[in-house]
Amino acid sequence: MNTFVTHLLTILKWDFRPAGEVRNREIRVWRQNGWNGMFYPIFKFDLNKDGHLINISDRINPVGQIMYFLFCVVFSIPWLNWIFDDFDPLFHWIEILGWVIFLGIFLIIGFKVYRMEKKIQLQQIYEILDIEIENKEAEKEWGWKKIMVRSITYPLSIFLIFVCIFAAIPQGKYFLTLCILSIIGVYLYTDLKIILGKKTTGNNNYNK
Repeated sequence: MNTFVTHLLTILKWDFRPAGEVRNREIRVWRQNGWNGMFYPIFKFDLNKDGHLINISDRINPVGQIMYFLFCVVFSIPWLNWIFDDFDPLFHWIEILGWVIFLGIFLIIGFKVYRMEKKIQLQQIYEILDIEIENKEAEKEWGWKKIMVRSITYPLSIFLIFVCIFAAIPQGKYFLTLCILSIIGVYLYTDLKIILGKKTTGNNNYNK
């Protein structure tokens, strides 16, 4: 069943088996893996009256939504703890600017990780459910859009790594460092995995 308790138990048990439920003209499927253990998507397949697939949508599981919100709150505490002692936004404008920048980076990288993992899992679900889809032109991983995105996310990721090493760790902010480095690691690993996977696939097709 697609309920909060079901997804909570899935995360606690670390169950990597595919799961889902069938409703009237609707199939919901989800699967946990090692890289998105808490933030895995739920895919909804809408069917028409003849049982043909007409639409696919997704959303993050309810437990993952709550955990992501809590991560954002925890992430904000080191930047905004001055609110409880001295509520003077003009005096603390540097902390506010830093919080906006770092939270923006956190949200962008988290969104990118979710989208990339969603793409990988959706392909796996197609194979599990034996769903045939029309072949689409392969998305260019080095098109202008991808290059622009990576020209922003990669330097920001490196910048965050340096901040964690030279600023967060010396101040004893180990949990914050762990969260940031985990998200960056997942993003870089997943992105490079997609790039290398498409490169390998392209070479195999060329050799044929």
